[in-house]
Amino acid sequence: MEKNLNLKTTWSIISKNGILFIFLLLCILLSIITPGFLSWANILNVLRQGSIIGIMAIGTTFVIIGGGFDISVGSTLVLTAAMCVGLQSYMHWSLAILAVLIIGAIIGFINGFLAAKIHIPAIIATLGTMTIVRGLAYLYTGGYPLYVEGRSFAYIGTGYLGPIPFPVILLIVLVAIWQFILVKTRFGRYACALGGNKEATRLSGVNVDYYHIMTFIVGGVMAAMSGVVYASRLLSVTPLAGQGYELDAIASTVIGGTSVAGGEGSVVRTLVGVLLLTIIANVFNLLGIHIYVQYVVKGVIILSAVGFDTYSKFRR
Repeated sequence: MEKNLNLKTTWSIISKNGILFIFLLLCILLSIITPGFLSWANILNVLRQGSIIGIMAIGTTFVIIGGGFDISVGSTLVLTAAMCVGLQSYMHWSLAILAVLIIGAIIGFINGFLAAKIHIPAIIATLGTMTIVRGLAYLYTGGYPLYVEGRSFAYIGTGYLGPIPFPVILLIVLVAIWQFILVKTRFGRYACALGGNKEATRLSGVNVDYYHIMTFIVGGVMAAMSGVVYASRLLSVTPLAGQGYELDAIASTVIGGTSVAGGEGSVVRTLVGVLLLTIIANVFNLLGIHIYVQYVVKGVIILSAVGFDTYSKFRR
């Protein structure tokens, strides 16, 4: 009996922190193979490269924890990035950022409303909005790149606060804030309860539709924020931007240990998942491995993470 209890405890620890063990082992291996991999400059470079997907994945984490799924975030990124650039012809860039964050929240609300109130499966609802929002991005840009000349706006994506890139600081601050919200607030607790057992949560007197919609709003706002960073880094946006970003965000979230069935997850572990994928992509690029092979490996990683999560639940 005691032996079985110890095995279950050990398996629980591994299932919850396996991504951290894998990440640490990968870092140790790469530091041996590549001198300077663990240098401060390279760590900042990895964080900066993963900042856009990292910010987007924060919202994806809340959506999946709440029992939903959102594949429209890549399209939300390109529309909000394009509008953030275009609106600067009529207003200060700070007001443009506020406007596109509101637009991201509206897109998230529509997704949540379709899933919670109309009862369209989330993946189908967001597939529809993904197509619509991408079409709106083409209409807004006319199919051509948009450019912005505001150098102060570029600080968000390319500036430094002391020796640290500003996008890295923004990512870390957002991770800290949303991890606190997830763990310490009523919204975070209800989001987890909603994803774990929606009907039981409803019977407890919780307005499950409200909190379900709120998780999608968080997803939309974070996708818009990643669009702002994207536009600020490049100072230009094409309607093709953001393609495949939703898959990277979902992959990072799932690899980070967020259950695809909902009910459990961590923003901090999602960040580890983002860094893991970023490091793997960097190594593949350095080794000259073709991008198509990277897609195959990424798919295998996603299936492995989901399989591990499903098997862990079966064991429990």
